[in-house]
Amino acid sequence: MTSGSGGTGEIQAVQRVGQLLALFTVNRPRLTVAEAASLVGLNRSTVSRYFGSLVLAGVLERSRDEQAAYEPGPLLMQLGAVAQGQRRVLDLAPTHMRRLANETGLTTVLSLRGSDGPVVSLVSEVGTSPILVTVRVGTTLGMDSAQGHLFLRFSKDREAIARYWEGLDPVKRRRVEAEVEAAGAAGLARALAPMGGLGILAAPVFDDHDVAATIALVGVEPEAPEIATALRRCAFRITAEMGGTDVWRSLIPGDFDEVARSVEAS
Repeated sequence: MTSGSGGTGEIQAVQRVGQLLALFTVNRPRLTVAEAASLVGLNRSTVSRYFGSLVLAGVLERSRDEQAAYEPGPLLMQLGAVAQGQRRVLDLAPTHMRRLANETGLTTVLSLRGSDGPVVSLVSEVGTSPILVTVRVGTTLGMDSAQGHLFLRFSKDREAIARYWEGLDPVKRRRVEAEVEAAGAAGLARALAPMGGLGILAAPVFDDHDVAATIALVGVEPEAPEIATALRRCAFRITAEMGGTDVWRSLIPGDFDEVARSVEAS
């Protein structure tokens, strides 16, 4: 019996790929087919086919130092950089998010870009109000959310962004494009939450090459310049610790030195 899409054979293939990739470590950065076959208990011809396919996909590449060996390829390097950047921002952000939540009295949310839209990854709440407005960690937001507008405006992943635009009907596309343009012009994005009509205000956080995350406040009044200033300071503090100040300077409108002075004075 042949397995259909998503059947046992495909699952086993994915598991084998995972086993083979797990063999590459800091202490073992390259492997030959024979070494890999011995470590995972497969025959050499099977491992050779897997390695060949992974090379074609950019996951592995032939070692320049040892022709018979393989090492992580450009796709793994890209994924590793993304994972490392996400880990760093998740480590650095909580202190700044708590400070912003206490300063504004509003729930603060950090989102990372996922395959289907921004994913809520950290939440900092202020527990002094009788009514708590929050967002569940793990929630996937739409690309037409405030956070999504920032990823659409600032992300360098143009291929993924192009796919999103192509999937929109013309009317919605014109609306979202106008909102993304406004977010770029302000360096901040505003939107209403899908339920409750609560105002959302979001700012981008950069690392040394791209937008790494967004920081948002939930329940913002339509006109609240002091809240926007506090949010911008928080995003800038995290950006600075992520090594992204040059990217901020090149992409965010307004006086860079004024923002920096505001952060130093606060």
